[in-house]
Amino acid sequence: MIQSTLISYITADYTTRSDMKVGIIEWQKIIQEMALKFKQAGALRQTASQVWNKEGVFRVGYTWEYKDEKSFRKCQILFRKAEQLFDKRTDIVRKVFANRGVVFEDLLF
Repeated sequence: MIQSTLISYITADYTTRSDMKVGIIEWQKIIQEMALKFKQAGALRQTASQVWNKEGVFRVGYTWEYKDEKSFRKCQILFRKAEQLFDKRTDIVRKVFANRGVVFEDLLF
């Protein structure tokens, strides 16, 4: 079982559905290219989802889990590099919002 102590939930809002689709594909490529670096930095898991309960909004959510605060901080450096790659490879405008939390309960059903 994964023992994460910190999580971050990041949403990215896109202007159009097509920008969102291309953005998802490009971001997945970048994260796959950097996956080993994220693992070495202490990232434990990443889950991506398309938010579907907001009509007319093109939003993607990413949940990241980390071993500890040190791992989270190392991954932040990698995120900046990933965002630079995304901006270099695409001209897609998006608004990114980040929320972070300390895990205090983890239930498996």
